[in-house]
Amino acid sequence: MKNNRLKTMNCITVLDFETGYVHQYDIGFQVNKLGWNPDHESCEEYLTSKGHRLKNINWMVHNDEEVIRD
Repeated sequence: MKNNRLKTMNCITVLDFETGYVHQYDIGFQVNKLGWNPDHESCEEYLTSKGHRLKNINWMVHNDEEVIRD
């Protein structure tokens, strides 16, 4: 089993309970080309700039766009 946890985080997935939608943002350009370090505070700033209310969402940063549906 490979350990992929050290890969660059390229996506933010948001569960928005206010709208009932799942949003996925590709942040790979900001991370890879602009040197953005997606720490907790900067991710929250990014999400509020996209119109999300932090009290109404759950979010995570991950390394690919794959969505697993069962």
